[in-house]
Amino acid sequence: MRLSSFGDVLFALPAAKALRTHLDGARLTWAIEPPLAPLVSGAPYVDAILPVDTRGWRRAWRAADTREEIRGFLRRVRGEGAAFDLVVDAQGLFKSALVTAAASSSRRVGFGWRTTTERINCLFTDEHVDVDSTARPHVVDQMLALAEHVTGKSGFDRVPDVRHLVEREDPAVDSWLAQRGSRPFAVLQPFSSKVNKEWGADDVVAFAAWLGSEGIQPVLRWGPGEESRASALIDLSKKSSLLSSLSPSTSSLPLLLAPPTNPASSARLAARAALFVGADTGPTHLAAAAGTPTLALFGPTPPERFGPVGPCVAVLRESPAAYNRSGGRWPVEDVREAARRLLA
Repeated sequence: MRLSSFGDVLFALPAAKALRTHLDGARLTWAIEPPLAPLVSGAPYVDAILPVDTRGWRRAWRAADTREEIRGFLRRVRGEGAAFDLVVDAQGLFKSALVTAAASSSRRVGFGWRTTTERINCLFTDEHVDVDSTARPHVVDQMLALAEHVTGKSGFDRVPDVRHLVEREDPAVDSWLAQRGSRPFAVLQPFSSKVNKEWGADDVVAFAAWLGSEGIQPVLRWGPGEESRASALIDLSKKSSLLSSLSPSTSSLPLLLAPPTNPASSARLAARAALFVGADTGPTHLAAAAGTPTLALFGPTPPERFGPVGPCVAVLRESPAAYNRSGGRWPVEDVREAARRLLA
């Protein structure tokens, strides 16, 4: 069970794969919020998905449809033949504790008092796993500790396996990639669900201009509800390019808008990129897991706990001194240098 959020669902993939592949004859059902279900759907180590719309239920708890959905959920986890041999709560919250309590199971495993996010969660599990946060601070490793406890084994791969997403065909992304051919491009992800994590527009444009001068096409990724902001950023880039074109020695590729993507198709797009540079948000973590050279720009959250996990990853953390010097959170020259190292 990992109901949310985007990045944490990705971080739970290694634990799910470990459980599914190291327990003989295991069949794994993943309980998850419906909007994030596409991230795990189709994974060879996930046999079934159990939608748990806790957010929707809380918003409209009096509605008849909500009550029917909850009854349907209870039938799936309590009905005849629905008993689970094991429930693993990898969320550690009160909301996941309620789901754990609802499921018919003789064995419930979760985090211990020192590790769980909300301690009340421990009252609903029978076996508690505490993790040394000094030795293993990352969320991936803490969830893997649950799999280690259950299987009695260790040494699991900690990189999320997202091949099911990379290999999933998507008409919009595939058409766009076909038009690109073999020309290299880099995906930029400045937007985030939290403003204090975002990459500033002027800095994005400046970095995109540098990429273009290096012969790498900069591509702006956007998500639902970000269309107007993405268009404004493209317009800003065009104005910047127009001014630069007045200099005869300047030649650069313009910033392009990426095709529309969902949480799943983002992996397919990122996997073909030469580079991915983004804020601390789900698509950045997905790019890293897909194997793309990924530069993550971290601000308020600690990368040692939430940093992207992949074979070719770098993290640039916000520096107060650099912020004061440049007027931006991540100086463009620092981003360029980190990108050069990744591209090399």
